[in-house]
Formats: sequence, structure tokens, C-alpha cells
Amino acid sequence: MYPESGELVVVKVVQILNYGVFVELIEFNNAKGFIHISNVSSSWVKNIRNIVKMNQVRVAKVVNVDRNRNQIDLAFAGVSPQRERQKLTEFKQVNREEKLIQLLAKETNKPFNEVWENVADPLINEYGGLYKALEKIALNKNIIENVIAKEWINPVIDLVDKNIVVSKKTLKANLKLLCFESDGVERIKELLSIILSTPDCTVAYTGAGVYLATFTAWTFKESEKIMDELISQLEKKSKQLNIKFEFTKIEE
Repeated sequence: MYPESGELVVVKVVQILNYGVFVELIEFNNAKGFIHISNVSSSWVKNIRNIVKMNQVRVAKVVNVDRNRNQIDLAFAGVSPQRERQKLTEFKQVNREEKLIQLLAKETNKPFNEVWENVADPLINEYGGLYKALEKIALNKNIIENVIAKEWINPVIDLVDKNIVVSKKTLKANLKLLCFESDGVERIKELLSIILSTPDCTVAYTGAGVYLATFTAWTFKESEKIMDELISQLEKKSKQLNIKFEFTKIEE
């Protein structure tokens, strides 16, 4: 199996030479690939060993695939830090999902492919991702009753109980508040009490009339719902209190 030209792949550096780097493509059965020194970095490279380290795991772009010569040419240059983080995160997620199914196969004494077909496939189809589905099961075990066959329910719940820890999701926003009334400080405190009275939500002054607000729940969807509801209340209340209100969501 070969990658396609233009595809981003996860590689491990296995040999560093003065003219380039040999790597293994982790997602393709550790197939060998080569990155010429001209493709190691977008800028001029004086010493290749200052850019690349042995056993380093990175993301490379497939430049060319020659199946007849069994040769895969790649490049680190042109892969932005954001795309590299995204690809590595996806890779780690898939890796973890496969390990969980392997664990379930071992616990049930069933072949990996059979477990994947009966558990992973229906959960992915229903919730758009296996780990996402397992997190949802951790929060509400009843959701799988009509998704997978009855004989798999208890083993999956046991897998979730032992291996899935759901962390709460937080959204952040900057609130710029200005009030020129004589009791402006008290009015702003009254406005912010709307946030402070909501569980798992906080607000802190950061300077120049700007406050950092956080909205936390078990899922990003719930966090966003809480944030939207509170912002709507704040906008309405700020008009009553004669406070200039500006809201900016922080993207992370």
C-alpha cells in the first residue's frame, strides 16, 4: 500500500545524511521514504542535523511515489505547524482507537476485525467518530442500546468504565465593558454576576475594561449553548444598565 502524492503522512526519522533524510512511514507499514535536503526546510539549511533529529516523529508531504522502483519522495518543507499538529492529533486518535478495539477483542476473545465490524463501525456511523462515541457512552450508557448488538453492550460499557476519562470542555471569550455612570463599577459587577451565578463559568478582569469569561460543560456543544445563552442575557442586561458591551470569542 502506497500513499498518494500530496498526502500528509506521519513519519519517523531513521537515518540522517548530509544530503537528506530517510524516514519510515508509520501509517504504511513502516515503508521507507526519502526527503532530500532541499525539501527538509523552507529556508536554507546549513546543517541538516540542526533541523532533523534521529527517531523524531514528524509530518511530511508526499512529493512523488514511484511504485516500480518502490521509492517514496517526501518533504517537510511546506507543511505548516498547524497542519502538522492537526495530522499528529488525528494520528494519535486513530492509534488510540485501534488499541481500545484490540483491548476489547482480547477481553471478549474475538478477532479484531469482528470487534471492529460489530462495535466500531456502528458507533462511528452513529456519532461520527469512535472516541467521540465512547466519551458519549461514558456520560450516558443508555445511548448504545439501539446502536450495537445486545451481546456487545456490557463489554463496551466495561471498556469505557476502565479506559475513558471525559474531561470538561471550555470555551473562552473576551468581554469589553464600559460604563460612564457614577456607579459604573457596581453596574458592571451586577452584569457579571450573571456569569458568576452559572455553574462552571468564570470571569476575570484582564485590564483596559476587558474581562476574560470561560464557559465549561461536558461537551463543546453544551459549552457553546451555555455561552450563547449567557451572552444573550448579558447583551440585554447591559442595555438596561447603560453599559457598552462588546463580545469576542477566543479561538484556540
